[in-house]
Amino acid sequence: MNIQAASASVSNVTAAYASAVARQTNTVAPSAASPYSPDRFVPSGYVPNPQGQNILYGQGKNVGIRLIDKSLGLKSSYIESAFIDKTPQDAMHIEEVDFNLHVKAAEVSVSDVDATLTVETILRRKQMASGKASPINDLRISFDPNNQIKATGKVKVMGFNVPFQVNGTIAADTAGQIRYDLGKAKVAGVGVNGLMKVFGMNLEKLLKLNNPAEGYYAKGNSLLVNLGQTISQLDGAPGIHAEVRGVTTHLGKLQILVGDTPEDAQRVIAQKNLKEPNYLRAQGDHAYVDGFFLKNGQVSIYDATPGSPLNINYKGPGERNIQLHSGHVGVAGARFQELISDEIGESDILQDIGTNLKDGYAKVSTKLFGFIPLAINMKFQPTADGRLMFEAQKTTALGFIPIPKGLVRSKLQKAIKGGEPYGNGVALGQLNGIDLGKIKAVDHQQGYLVITTGQPTPYNYGSQN
Repeated sequence: MNIQAASASVSNVTAAYASAVARQTNTVAPSAASPYSPDRFVPSGYVPNPQGQNILYGQGKNVGIRLIDKSLGLKSSYIESAFIDKTPQDAMHIEEVDFNLHVKAAEVSVSDVDATLTVETILRRKQMASGKASPINDLRISFDPNNQIKATGKVKVMGFNVPFQVNGTIAADTAGQIRYDLGKAKVAGVGVNGLMKVFGMNLEKLLKLNNPAEGYYAKGNSLLVNLGQTISQLDGAPGIHAEVRGVTTHLGKLQILVGDTPEDAQRVIAQKNLKEPNYLRAQGDHAYVDGFFLKNGQVSIYDATPGSPLNINYKGPGERNIQLHSGHVGVAGARFQELISDEIGESDILQDIGTNLKDGYAKVSTKLFGFIPLAINMKFQPTADGRLMFEAQKTTALGFIPIPKGLVRSKLQKAIKGGEPYGNGVALGQLNGIDLGKIKAVDHQQGYLVITTGQPTPYNYGSQN
């Protein structure tokens, strides 16, 4: 490897990164005619996919994830990554972080508060594992401009808690790691750099970290951190492959530029400044998100709370909108119950709604006007224009009295929010705010409703940029 060329390449990317961060300029926003941003790039093929593996390729803007007992919050202004399932025998659980990550290109930031909480969590775990109390307490990590990092706290020496303060600078090295170089160090308010020099001491000798396989190690007065390797060894975190191409600090925040190649890192610099909605787009084998199973499909997840990052770990309503582009989507029974209950809602017409997905139909139980029990065999199918339609095929009251289809249809048409009469049933443009795309087929299975969808959209997987 040509070290000089590699060093120059890292220097060029780092300089461009620092310049771009300083400018923080934005390009012209996409046309307001579309509620969604146009797609430009979805990475593919850069991770080997052996038989039986389950991989989801993704691209995101302003995406957040919390790891390590939720102490480490990572926010990515732009990311291209392969989600590699830890348990490929079943669906990849996105909210449960049931995956490893190969980060092809990204900018990731972490606050000094989260950095402090994470180090404290790691120290606490080591203390529990060893049974020995940590000599360090009251730790605080602070990020300052110009790549400055300060650590303060107290260290127990001979039974006394002695305050310390360590300053240093941070940079990216040629091996895709983060390098921390020791600056001024004080113990009990007294500078110790000179004393260390007199006694031939340095970080390497003091910290006794000499195993690169652990992900972090000392060399002279520098601490080298392989970001992905360090995080990968922590419980509650995904395995991460990440090549660091640049770092920069602001008051209270550390930003890290990641790219498999310098060209990948340069693309992040260009993409992150585009004004777009927060989103996560993905294509892949088999994933579980927000109560849906996606099989061999393409999906976009858009943020419903644009004031904060799109949170991958979040569960529940109100955080995101989903747009399905193609593939097979399985709606599990519990999620289907929520969707139908929300679509119909509690009204004066139908109340106490319950569902049970059967082989061939959905069993819906409800009460007409709040006191007449109804049992409806409901059939879902696509309309000619690709919307989701359902029809009440058989309805009984009080368990045995048949109800005319026309009466049930009219009541459903009034009760369903956003539905419209279609043939003998009701057609929906969306299901609980989820854009199902252009539906091709609907299959009723025991415990599942499986929708096959595909629509012409700007989702372009065949090209880059």
